[in-house]
Amino acid sequence: MTEPIRVSILEDSLELQRLLVDVLTGIGYDVRAYGRAKDFELDFAQFKPKVSIIDLGLPDKDGLGLLHKMSTEHDTAILVISGRSSLTDKIAGFELGADDYLAKPFEMPELVARIKALLRRSRSLPDKRKSIHTVGNVTVDLSQFTLTDCNGNEERLSASEVAILTVFVDNPNRLVTRDKLREELQDRSDQHSFDRAIDVRVSRLRSKLKDSPKTPKIIKTVYGAGYIFISEAD
Repeated sequence: MTEPIRVSILEDSLELQRLLVDVLTGIGYDVRAYGRAKDFELDFAQFKPKVSIIDLGLPDKDGLGLLHKMSTEHDTAILVISGRSSLTDKIAGFELGADDYLAKPFEMPELVARIKALLRRSRSLPDKRKSIHTVGNVTVDLSQFTLTDCNGNEERLSASEVAILTVFVDNPNRLVTRDKLREELQDRSDQHSFDRAIDVRVSRLRSKLKDSPKTPKIIKTVYGAGYIFISEAD
């Protein structure tokens, strides 16, 4: 029997926390909820959630700092839920490693749809497909969500970064439009927010690939259109 998908919730509002737990357990997820970052972090290694839902307004820790730590140290898809709804706040969340960002208040069907989209991204690579590629001077393992540089230093790739890189690897030397990426990522945000967010995600990916935006050798930006993956992925 397949184990249920594990989801961690870090939300200091007890009312919203209980509602999230009820909804997600009702559709078959194994859910644990926390009101404090300390408890969330202490239990993380033992529980190993596939998805983490994190509120940025925390009573005991800076939410953005926790987001950055989780995105760089742990293998979990991160959905931020926050009362900070401006585009600037969303971009900051994506820059620090969020895979998705949902502003409060939101409808539960929307949250469930976002979680399912994150899970589809993480399962998007078929088992029999080649998953390890040399891109420039780094090696990426799309199945393990990791990137290793020439010195052996390993870095985590987010679910969104893997999804984007998979599209690029599948379409070398072709224009990949933002609409194509939006379709692959199954992003439900408005067009303007998505365009800004995808630029941030590609910028993060380019940085991890050690690719200069001024003299790109891997990902070339075609302003107003999209991107071209100009590197050969071995």
